[in-house]
Amino acid sequence: MRTRKMVIVGMLLMVIMALTSCGQKNTDNIKGTEASAVEAKENAAEEPKNRTVKTVNGDVTIPVNPKRIVATYYVGELAALGIKPIGTVIRQLGDKNPNLASYTEGVVDIGDFPPNLEAIAALEPDLIIATDFDGIEYADFSKIAPTIIIPWVAEDVTTKLRTFATLFNKEQEAEKFIAESEAKVVEAREAIKGYVSEGETFSIIRFFGKSIRVYGGRDIGHSLYNSLQLTPSPLIKEAMDKDPNFTSTEDVSLEVISKYAADRIFVVVTDEDGDKYFDELQKLSVWTNLPAVKNNKVYKIPADKWFTYDPISINVTLDEAVRILKADGLK
Repeated sequence: MRTRKMVIVGMLLMVIMALTSCGQKNTDNIKGTEASAVEAKENAAEEPKNRTVKTVNGDVTIPVNPKRIVATYYVGELAALGIKPIGTVIRQLGDKNPNLASYTEGVVDIGDFPPNLEAIAALEPDLIIATDFDGIEYADFSKIAPTIIIPWVAEDVTTKLRTFATLFNKEQEAEKFIAESEAKVVEAREAIKGYVSEGETFSIIRFFGKSIRVYGGRDIGHSLYNSLQLTPSPLIKEAMDKDPNFTSTEDVSLEVISKYAADRIFVVVTDEDGDKYFDELQKLSVWTNLPAVKNNKVYKIPADKWFTYDPISINVTLDEAVRILKADGLK
């Protein structure tokens, strides 16, 4: 009987010890969880809220994760990285820039060039991204918020996207976008095979009022000359060989336009006066005698789609170029 009681007492002691052990483990787990939470809060508190970047205006301190960006331009670069500004100039919005319309819904108009400083200040930005052609001094921007000025002509479209990616710690997003764009270019080159004859040359001529300029491989010409690797007219090719970032000629006279003409001509008109002037040319022999005009190989392209140069827009104009060439090619 005594032995039986001792067995029962022993079993009770074992149960009590087991429960005590579990309770201790649960307490330790709770303490461990609480400690981890405190540590996480401390680490978050220690993470810097600002960082310093090098710019053309010297070192600038900007937020690590800016939430309220005003961009006087460069909406396409930001869009390619998944960033949407709170404000930009009107020419980047809606039907003024159909290439970017789907990326700018709800973005506030801050005027045109020069942008409206009061409109910018009213948005309470924590970062301003500006160009070197805004017509506003850096000091005036920086009174409102930390400002980074990105020069327009210093870099090509891909290099500039990588510059933006570095500013916003979006390098992976940039490389993904670039890889997808490069794959699109390969497909486009295949798509036009048989629609462009060997040795065929191409010109891009812009009419603005009575101003005439011929374009190279930057801006309007990127999709034709860089992406599709079409051959420019000899004078433009020479200029591009000297300067891969060559944008356009200065104004050229109608009398010398034949020196820049090619087998096919893309024409972009950027204002009403330019449109009237281009219509007048259809009656002048200096224009009508050009081989491209005689052979009906002149393509008038819309300025709102083509007179742009950003990562989003070059993909749009690439599609447009393929469509035009396939609709009027050799196949």
